Amino acid sequence: MEKPAGDDSGLWAEYQSGFGNHFSSEALPGALPTEQNNPLLCPYGLYAEQISGTAFTAPRKQNQRSWLYRIKPSVTHEPFHPRVPGHKHLVSEFNQLTSSATPTQLRWKPADVPDAPTDFIDGLYTICGAGSSFLRHGYAIHMYAANKSMEGCAFCNADGDFLIVPQKGRLLITTECGKLQVSPGEMVVLPQGFRFAINLPDGPSRGYVAEVFGTHFQLPELGPIGANGLASPRDFLAPTAWFEESFHPGYTIVQKFGGQLFAAKQNFSPFNVVAWHGNYVPYKYDLIKFCPYNTVLVDHGDPSINTGSLTPVLTAPSDKLGVALLDFVIFPPRWLVAEHTFRPPYYHRNCMSEFMGLIYGTYEAKADGFLPGGASLHSCMTPHGPDTKTYEATIARAEDAEPCRISGTMAFMFESSLVPRICPWALESPNVDADYYQCWIGLKSHFSCNGRPEVNGSFTPSSASCD
Repeated sequence: MEKPAGDDSGLWAEYQSGFGNHFSSEALPGALPTEQNNPLLCPYGLYAEQISGTAFTAPRKQNQRSWLYRIKPSVTHEPFHPRVPGHKHLVSEFNQLTSSATPTQLRWKPADVPDAPTDFIDGLYTICGAGSSFLRHGYAIHMYAANKSMEGCAFCNADGDFLIVPQKGRLLITTECGKLQVSPGEMVVLPQGFRFAINLPDGPSRGYVAEVFGTHFQLPELGPIGANGLASPRDFLAPTAWFEESFHPGYTIVQKFGGQLFAAKQNFSPFNVVAWHGNYVPYKYDLIKFCPYNTVLVDHGDPSINTGSLTPVLTAPSDKLGVALLDFVIFPPRWLVAEHTFRPPYYHRNCMSEFMGLIYGTYEAKADGFLPGGASLHSCMTPHGPDTKTYEATIARAEDAEPCRISGTMAFMFESSLVPRICPWALESPNVDADYYQCWIGLKSHFSCNGRPEVNGSFTPSSASCD
């Protein structure tokens, strides 16, 4: 049995380890059929039901599906109807009617947890995204702020996979495959189509969500790094079978479909799966287990898979080789040792768009203003980089900088090749930091015609003229 990080309340869950494995789990002995997937009569009188995460004809190495053996099949429900009340702040179709684009650097202060009772569904709201869930291509970035557990209902996202990063408060997630407890500093992926309910054992909770359409998250290639490093497959945890059989009159299935919420009633819990097997499953990962790579002599490495401290934990590939639809990237604790080098992230204009969040601590490129629970967005080719305080403090140390360890921090990035469009409520939010641009305004010119740098960073007289 694995004890979830930060568990001090007796909320335990048992896990299976591995990424992309073909898992098998049963809550009752002999509940899994042997030698076939859907026998005429399943053990214990269960129903066999398959959930497919890819087309039947997808290449075998990419094919994802699981077989669930349940007390009643999920089709046993009343018709879906638009949920009342509706949800006006969820978007899965990003166009001129729903969102707008801007090259301006954006930053948001942490959102307050609402006073009114609010569960995960009603506390979820879209910040930005690109593409369309109908066209099965694109992504959405959401945030959530909630204070109430989901009661008498389950959520199902038919649009895409959720990658959830809690920043405040643990999430006790019940899925059709079993239970997961996810603490700040961990992440969880809930694949498209799975029904789940989120309880909040700590009360007020807040966090970030990335959603991808038409693809799934996978481990990035390691390239010259070799066989080991970054996120190890064995550190990913999938649930084990758990079920409830009790009668639940009026139980509600809330389904996100095309960005809209629909509801259907049934008289039983969807968490009635006694056994299951397959490779299409929810899973979680503790970010502190990530093994970063960095330069050991000079320069700040490029923020890519094979160099630098910014390396993706998971990637959702696009149709272009080597280009991500969306990367989930972290800035974990690590050593900075480069000599004669400006060690913070360099000034940058990127063909990719970067949405950043902060789980805890401080971010090395921002001396202040970027707070845990807050966020920033630097879109395609929008300049960004260290603020004035960080730059001036770094060059003031010059060659006196000793190797230093960045600790007590965990920042992350959702990086995409698609240009995001921002939702109007995100642009009009009172949490928008209208003075964000001021953090760079103080950068002054250090240019001088009176000297030229040597390799070690010192200056010597120069005969060059500025005339």
